Amino acid sequence: MSPSWEGVAAVLQAETVSDLELAERLGCRPAFVARVRDSLGLPAYPAPPRPSPEERFQELARVTKDGHVTWTGRTTRDGVPLVDHFVTAARVAFRLHHGREPEGQVRGTCRVNHCLAGEHLADRVMRELAKGDLKAVRA
Repeated sequence: MSPSWEGVAAVLQAETVSDLELAERLGCRPAFVARVRDSLGLPAYPAPPRPSPEERFQELARVTKDGHVTWTGRTTRDGVPLVDHFVTAARVAFRLHHGREPEGQVRGTCRVNHCLAGEHLADRVMRELAKGDLKAVRA
């Protein structure tokens, strides 16, 4: 049986609780809790601050015994580690290790597939420098 409007309203008036937390507790949808909250004239419960990509990376990356870094978070179908919908974990690892934004695609330089160790990552500039292609670097 789903919770009633009155039941949700009673909890909202008695406690400071997020829509998601209350919905999970009562077995209903967060949107229902939000509608009850709105109809009571209660302010929206502030969502907890989202961790930065760097914080997410630190939380979900694991260093292996042999110095590589694996990913415990979400990946694409191809296994590419993702910090969020638009940022790969490799870009974040590169930025943390090298102290700058990568230019172009970030690729691994070791033989471990999708390794995220900063020293095992290179961007376009680093790859072109390694090939001795100074003209492409300056472009």
